[in-house]
Amino acid sequence: MRKTELQRFRKLLTAEKDRVTQSLAQHEKIIKHTDDQSGLEAGKSHSNHMADQGSDEFQYETTIKFANTEGRYLYNIEEALGRIEDGSYGKCQECTKAIGLARLKRLPYTRLCIECKEKEEAGTL
Repeated sequence: MRKTELQRFRKLLTAEKDRVTQSLAQHEKIIKHTDDQSGLEAGKSHSNHMADQGSDEFQYETTIKFANTEGRYLYNIEEALGRIEDGSYGKCQECTKAIGLARLKRLPYTRLCIECKEKEEAGTL
């Protein structure tokens, strides 16, 4: 892979890492119910109406699930940045063949070529 392409992927992944990190910080505030003025955890608030309480609980659980998904995404981004640093970025971690540029443009954090990913999903890898 050319240096210019590598630099472009590094810049893209770094920007995405910053965005996800900020998003996770916002989710963490919601999950912890942090009181911005005192800095203390206020605990989960409970609504007086059962329907409101159910909606609040659903939103709270959805936020936790979304934060978990973004956390895994952030991990993948950081791993990709590490591969850029160690020189293995763009190579399949399973078969060591080059990952197609089109695949990297679509999923810059990917660690497997399309063939190995298909095998992984089929359970034959």
